[in-house]
Formats: sequence, structure tokens, C-alpha cells
Amino acid sequence: MRFKVFLLCCCVTLLSACVAQSSTVKPNSGGLSESITKIINGKHERVDELLAYIESYSNLAPDAQKKAFATTNQALTENKSNFLLRVKLAIMLALPTSRLRDPVKAQTLLQDLLREEGMEPQENALLGLLYEYAQDDNKQLQRARDDAKKLESAQQKYDVLLQKHEALEQKLNELKNIEKTINDRSKQ
Repeated sequence: MRFKVFLLCCCVTLLSACVAQSSTVKPNSGGLSESITKIINGKHERVDELLAYIESYSNLAPDAQKKAFATTNQALTENKSNFLLRVKLAIMLALPTSRLRDPVKAQTLLQDLLREEGMEPQENALLGLLYEYAQDDNKQLQRARDDAKKLESAQQKYDVLLQKHEALEQKLNELKNIEKTINDRSKQ
């Protein structure tokens, strides 16, 4: 699980670097180049901030995670349209290292975030990867629940068959005792 999160972070970082590399303009007009570079770097700052948040939140103790969740949730109730707070909440719910992990809620929240307009490609890529991870996690959890139900059903069937086996074995022993008694009487 940690490897998947690490891989996710690496992919987004590489994607950000590629976009930054291909989007830079050669400085032939001084001010324009600087302003474009600032815009590009400003857009990457949110992704970098989110990646740093993923790393720092993953390393928090369970109590600190709960406190961060409560703080973020409180701030989000005061400003429901805050993009970064909503993403951080989704991260808290999606990460496998989170003690408050709820992939169903994370998937729903990420789905809403991905529908929003005006997101940068790097942010969209990060949220898309988190969404796919939460979706895959939901599928695995559903499979685990289905397997647990099948196992429980098989265990119940096994218990019924075991009871029948024991009852038949008891009847067989009774029949053997009756046969032994008949054989003993016939010998006398």
C-alpha cells in the first residue's frame, strides 16, 4: 500500500516536472517570460503542497491524524468551497495509512472534485490517481465482503453436514451394538 502511494507521488511529481519543462519560454522578452514562469510555478505549488501533505499526513500518529481530520472538517464547514481543504479531506479518507480511511466517502468526494472546472492538469492527474486508487480499494473491499459471506455460508453448510455425520455415526454405533448383542445372544 505504501508503495502505491509512493508510486502515485512519483508519477505526479514527474508529470509536474514534464509540464514545467515543456511550458517554459526562452527569455527573449524579460518580463513576459518571468510572469509565465511565475504562473507555471504557482500552479505547481498546489500540487507540491498536496504531495507534501500526503507524505506528512501518512507519517502522523493516529491521534494526530484524528486531530488533523477534525480541524480540516471544521474549517471545511466554515468554507465549503475551499478546494484545498476538500482535497485534503479526500486524501485523509483515501490513503491506506490513514486511521480514518473510508474509500467510499473518498471516492464520492474525489468524484465531485474531478467534475470541477478550472483545475490544472497536474491537479487533475493527482486527483484522478487518488480516485482510481479509492475505486480499486472499494472493489477489493467488496470482494473481501463477498468472500467473507461465501466463507460464512460454506462454514454453515459444513456445520450442518458435520452434525448429520455425527448423527449417522451415532446410529451406526447403535446398530453395531445391537448386532453385537444379537450375536452374543445367539452364541449362548
